[in-house]
Amino acid sequence: MIRTAEKKDIKELCDLVWIVLKDMELPILNELPEEQLKKLVQEAMLDDNYRYSYNRGIVCIRDSQIAGVSFGYKGELEPIIDLPLTKIMKKLDLENSILFTDKETQAGEWYLDTLVTSPEFRRQGVAAELLASLPDFVKDQGESIIGLNCDKENNSAKRLYEKMGYQKVGEREISGHQYTHMQYKIN
Repeated sequence: MIRTAEKKDIKELCDLVWIVLKDMELPILNELPEEQLKKLVQEAMLDDNYRYSYNRGIVCIRDSQIAGVSFGYKGELEPIIDLPLTKIMKKLDLENSILFTDKETQAGEWYLDTLVTSPEFRRQGVAAELLASLPDFVKDQGESIIGLNCDKENNSAKRLYEKMGYQKVGEREISGHQYTHMQYKIN
């Protein structure tokens, strides 16, 4: 079952996002204790304008558990999408500590920022189910193109995206890692 994320899901959502953040090897993960940073991210998730706001999340439910989540936003929002977390960090005199410093998307596309499956539900079609739900969600937001970045070393994700109709349109470097920028045009 696919549903929008809810406020009560925030801790689980943060734990799932953390899998991706660790894979990206973001510098801030070495600057702050994990539990402190997770609490800050969870606080920011309450803000509708944040990159990982629970209101931007779509979850796949299996066996009454969150099996996976996707987060995304309109590309033109990228310059402001992290301001809620930045404001929280400034209050704690952590203003030089930011999660993302590299450009990931562009105006004119709805950007699939994060797609992650819980380890116990991998290889069970969760990611495909979340991807299949996106076109209707994105159309409701007035966009007709979904963009994403796929780590060049993640061949299984690349195969899934291609199977779902995504095509390579460019390349990007994010936090020192090479990514293929892909798009899906909604009919």
